[in-house]
Amino acid sequence: MTNWTGIGDLHNLTWLDLSFNSISGSVPAEIGEIQNIVIIHLGNNGLQGQIPTSMGYLNSKSGEQLTELNMERNALEGTLPSSLGLLNGLRMLQLGFNAISGSIPMELTNLTEAQVIHIQSNRLDGSLPEGFGSLQALRYLNLTTNNISGTLPPSIGTLRGLVDLSLSENRLTGSLPLEIGSMFSLRHLRMHTNALDGNFTALTTLGDLRNLVTLDLYGNRMHGDVPSSIQNLSSLQYLYLDNQHYAPLRQYYCGQRLPNNGKYNYRIVRDEYLTMTSIPCDNMHDTNFAFSSLQESGVYPS
Repeated sequence: MTNWTGIGDLHNLTWLDLSFNSISGSVPAEIGEIQNIVIIHLGNNGLQGQIPTSMGYLNSKSGEQLTELNMERNALEGTLPSSLGLLNGLRMLQLGFNAISGSIPMELTNLTEAQVIHIQSNRLDGSLPEGFGSLQALRYLNLTTNNISGTLPPSIGTLRGLVDLSLSENRLTGSLPLEIGSMFSLRHLRMHTNALDGNFTALTTLGDLRNLVTLDLYGNRMHGDVPSSIQNLSSLQYLYLDNQHYAPLRQYYCGQRLPNNGKYNYRIVRDEYLTMTSIPCDNMHDTNFAFSSLQESGVYPS
């Protein structure tokens, strides 16, 4: 794109939308000189290099606020500049499907007006900042398919307006905090394919998520049966858990073999939890025997 560096001279520009083109090269530092811009959409191009630090100084000499920054589906790399935290009027931050690396800067927790943060399918690492609880306006958080590690901070439970929490395909460990039960607006909780290794039964606040439609914890390392409060999730439509959590199924189908369906929607466990757990079973199979084939269990030779 010719004269790309001259964009800083457009001091009165209020809306920039160059999305869905074939623009390549890096975003020039001069973009930070714009002083009255409200929306920047640069998604679905071939932009490379790092997001310039100057991006955080947009409108620094005026009273205007940038509300939307969309640079998803490019080839951006490098780390997230901490200066983005200065854009405290930002409502939508979309940087997904790039090659951004490094940890999430603590300064991003200053984006207290943000309603949407999508930075999925990048190379982020490190842990989630404890200060995420300050993002009280947040409704959609998508950080799937990164390398984020550590535990889920308890402060996330203060995000009572959050509708969608998607953290799948990362390296999160530990237990889900009990505080998660305070996220009363949550409709979709997607944390499959991590390394969570806590006691699922101990998540006694799960049943407080009465608006939850999707619960996807498949592909983790947790132990313990599904909490009894699962029966309180009156809005639940999709339940994806590993076989070791489905004791109610093994109890109900006492002494019977169960199909090893992999990631399968077992919402029936919520719907019929009381029925399943009221069936007496003196010889309930363990998880490996109940969900494996006869050949795998050694009952019959291969």
